[in-house]
Amino acid sequence: MRELFGGREVEVIDFQDVTSGEHVLEFRDTAWRSNEAVLAISVPDGGSWSDAVVSVNPHRGDVPVTFMIWAIGVAEKKMH
Repeated sequence: MRELFGGREVEVIDFQDVTSGEHVLEFRDTAWRSNEAVLAISVPDGGSWSDAVVSVNPHRGDVPVTFMIWAIGVAEKKMH
């Protein structure tokens, strides 16, 4: 699925059937690189939203706070 951030499309990939049991949303900003995630937000198997964590692609470098806040909001809506 695609969501809009700052007027550009960001691909949000929902992995609900990961072998580890995690629920993961991966955010790919095509303005950066279309085939690599900027960040991923995951909830561990059996966990709740309060257990969610953010992982940032180490090749990306700094991620703007506005993007992080936006991605967390999208994830919260989709993972609740």
